Amino acid sequence: MVSELLYQVAKEKFLSGDISSVQKFFEENSYFLELAYCKMLSGKLKEAKEIFSKNSEDDLRADWGKRFIQFIEGHVTTAPTYFQIRNFLEIDLNLLIKAGRADYVENIINGADIFYSVNPESYKFIARVMYNNDFIDLALYFLGKAKENFYYDPEMHLIFANCYLKKGQKELAKQSVNNCLSILPEYAPAKKLSLQLM
Repeated sequence: MVSELLYQVAKEKFLSGDISSVQKFFEENSYFLELAYCKMLSGKLKEAKEIFSKNSEDDLRADWGKRFIQFIEGHVTTAPTYFQIRNFLEIDLNLLIKAGRADYVENIINGADIFYSVNPESYKFIARVMYNNDFIDLALYFLGKAKENFYYDPEMHLIFANCYLKKGQKELAKQSVNNCLSILPEYAPAKKLSLQLM
């Protein structure tokens, strides 16, 4: 069995977007889930799907991967579960962005309504990834959808505020922080941001 240190080094390279240098390591050491992700991020969807499918009955993440690829391919027959979306959507969407897979990202976010039908926080999850990757207009678009459907989410209003700040719209940021604090008055990140906006 390979040492934990070697695995951690490979995992860090993978998470930073250095897929090609670690794929062979994952394959030779039977890290099939990681190998499937390498295949997916390299554009080898058929191979990735085969690996995910072989392991999907025993591994929740592999089952998610198999379902996630459906969104990338634009043909969804089996929606992911509430908890799969909650646990993996942001992480994997972020991986696709880091890997430069704009085509895949577009297909994933085009399926946002399906994610929302299973987990009402999905629009916020997508918005948070877009915000963290400086796609502010996309973040605002999905925050708008979240606000229409899930208004009483304080974190959503806080992300709105941060987006407005990045766009230099201080008054809209203040309004969003106030909306957040009206829902959850003791929400520490919003209180901190409110003080910064004074």
